[in-house]
Amino acid sequence: MAAPAAASASKPAPESHEEEKPAEKPRSSNTAAPRPSLPATDSEMRQMDTKYVNMLLALDSIPPLYNILASFFTWILLAGFVLFPGTFTNLQTNNQLGGLGVAAVNVIKHVSLFVIAWVCTAIGAAGMGYLWYRWQANYIWLVNKIFMPGFLNSLAGILSTLSSVLGSQGATLSIGSKSTIIVTSSICGICGGLTAFYMLVLIRRLKKQHDAEVGKQRAGKHGEGFADLSKIQRKLNVV
Repeated sequence: MAAPAAASASKPAPESHEEEKPAEKPRSSNTAAPRPSLPATDSEMRQMDTKYVNMLLALDSIPPLYNILASFFTWILLAGFVLFPGTFTNLQTNNQLGGLGVAAVNVIKHVSLFVIAWVCTAIGAAGMGYLWYRWQANYIWLVNKIFMPGFLNSLAGILSTLSSVLGSQGATLSIGSKSTIIVTSSICGICGGLTAFYMLVLIRRLKKQHDAEVGKQRAGKHGEGFADLSKIQRKLNVV
């Protein structure tokens, strides 16, 4: 009876197949753990991938210098339009003047001021043209910063010129007032036509593509904004 007990005692123990795990190195307190990336849903990817959204996001990426230049050029254009009526000669409605009154109205008063007005107008128009070329791919920025302000400033210049003609010149058009009306009307027509074309054709086309992919954006009660997905859901239900 002692032999089996001795044999069992002399039998080697089975080797363990578990490998020893290497000791983990202590993590430095100064090293921050990487933040896991959040997976984006399909709707979020579609919303960030439209050209309309890319233009809106690019508005914050345009350097502030160009926004300042846009405000300066549209302002100096308005300054030139406001200076023009100050160069018109006052026509005194006096019967003793006779034919001299008609000749006097064609005389430009303050020639230096007239030149300054033309220089301001030229600088404003040239600067607006440069900014149009520089940021031609962002329709929203062009409308908000160039075309719409240029249209409104030109319209103000037309009203200022007409009020001066009707007031100081007795509704008589002089050479200076005619040239001023032609210039202001031309710039007003160009800026107004470009505003209408960009807003009603180009931007509306991009907005329709965005609404078809993501859903129509609503302003909300207080401007908080939300996406109206009712049309997209109806299309999915039909399919």
